[in-house]
Amino acid sequence: MFIKSRGRISRRPLPLICCLLFMLCAFHVARADEIAVWNFNDSDLVVDHGSGTLTSTFNGSNILFAAGTTNNARLGDVAGQALSLQGGTGTANNGRNFTLNVSTVGFSDIIFSFATQGTGTGFTSNQFQYSLDGTNFIDFGAPYVPAAAFGAVPLVFTLNSIAGLNNNPNAAFRIVFNGATSSTGTNRIDNIVIEGTSSATTTIPEPATLSLLATGLGGLYAARRKRRAAVK
Repeated sequence: MFIKSRGRISRRPLPLICCLLFMLCAFHVARADEIAVWNFNDSDLVVDHGSGTLTSTFNGSNILFAAGTTNNARLGDVAGQALSLQGGTGTANNGRNFTLNVSTVGFSDIIFSFATQGTGTGFTSNQFQYSLDGTNFIDFGAPYVPAAAFGAVPLVFTLNSIAGLNNNPNAAFRIVFNGATSSTGTNRIDNIVIEGTSSATTTIPEPATLSLLATGLGGLYAARRKRRAAVK
């Protein structure tokens, strides 16, 4: 292709220039994305953002809702409500759980986080677990004790060491509650977030790619100077 410029006709390798510009525009940094979020503001167990299911083995009469928090809130969610779990008559809910089934297809480096608080007679020894098949669960870390108030920092379980949770349609997560000493002792859970790094996001190019790009741009500059010198 010829381009007329200042009375002279010059040849410029436009296809190569366009290719290099396209390569520059395509470079992005991988980032974490929310896969599923429960904020409990609707006073139910239905997922609020994304896709997933939450089920519980608690007695239904002991699954309540109380004042929530913005701790770990996402996507502009307000404090609203929080899930409130009671020990139940005869502390029957000790050893019971809630389970979240969330497909991680298209995601890696999974993180599970939430805000929590508990009363002194509520569940004081709670075990976080994960599953690769949605049926068999494995303890992750030691049991945790909820703080007396939500505070500003969520509880975070970073699961990037569990490769089997990456891109897994059968991924599941569970908390088993223990330690309640009264029927009305409670734990509140709010703003559950399951997130990961999306495989659809283009990552930073390797050094060899950057070197090739720099060489191409340098060649274009040298060729242009040579053509200018030839027409003088």
